[in-house]
Amino acid sequence: MSRARCSFMLALIPLLWVSVEARAHTVITRTSDGETVTVAQLAATAKESRVIIVGESHDNEYHHELQLDLIRSLNESSVPLAVGVEMIQSDFQPQLDAWSAGKLSEKVMQAVFELNWSDWPLYREIFLYTRDHHIPMIALNVPLHIVRKVSQQGFNSLTPEEKGDLPAGTSCDLRNPQIAFLRKSFQGVRHHGENEKMFSNFCEAQTVRNSGMALTMTRYLEKEPGLRMVVLTGIWHAVKYGIPDQLQRLGKLNYTVILPETPFINKENAGSAEADYLVEQ
Repeated sequence: MSRARCSFMLALIPLLWVSVEARAHTVITRTSDGETVTVAQLAATAKESRVIIVGESHDNEYHHELQLDLIRSLNESSVPLAVGVEMIQSDFQPQLDAWSAGKLSEKVMQAVFELNWSDWPLYREIFLYTRDHHIPMIALNVPLHIVRKVSQQGFNSLTPEEKGDLPAGTSCDLRNPQIAFLRKSFQGVRHHGENEKMFSNFCEAQTVRNSGMALTMTRYLEKEPGLRMVVLTGIWHAVKYGIPDQLQRLGKLNYTVILPETPFINKENAGSAEADYLVEQ
């Protein structure tokens, strides 16, 4: 081995050690019994579900590393996969199809992403992995103009045509246990205050997104019965009171919910009613 190559390998060892050490600090807790499991054990169980929902705080790099680890573990176990993403609106599905087929450059995909979302670098490795391993990506989010209209004017402001692609039960159900979680999120948004009408519209907009994403998942998996879908979405959508509740209303798909721990959702205040697994770094 040349001196230069030897120096490179020696320099690489600490980086590899740091990566292994970081993964070793990940604690995955199964909420049904409080047992700790590995990513591989989690993947082995989760693959029995048609939908595997992995929540995130959008700006948390570790949460995206966890998502990629799970996708990689499932793919390496030869589980046929699709990856559904909240970050892309459903009317951008043709661009995602082109990306998955290798017909779109990274520069163009980044531009498409930034029309929908922000922080491309945090999601880049997931997008590259799915493309390189021919894993289809599914645009889940409801078109922005619908969400914006509901958040400003309420669900009843939608025209029959706009409601036409949304399932029954889309308007906010104020008895839903997720309301307490939504209030925490709502109160954290500047200028929202305690205006009940504003909160009702906010709740309806969140419900529209949950139900719309659930319907898109259902329709896609009905056409692809051999696939499992890993869904990447915010924690408030991923919690069982969110998208999973809408999947239950549609009544056709079983799911596993995996949430990273946050101050609002953790082993101290959440259990199997919120998630099947809680992940602590």
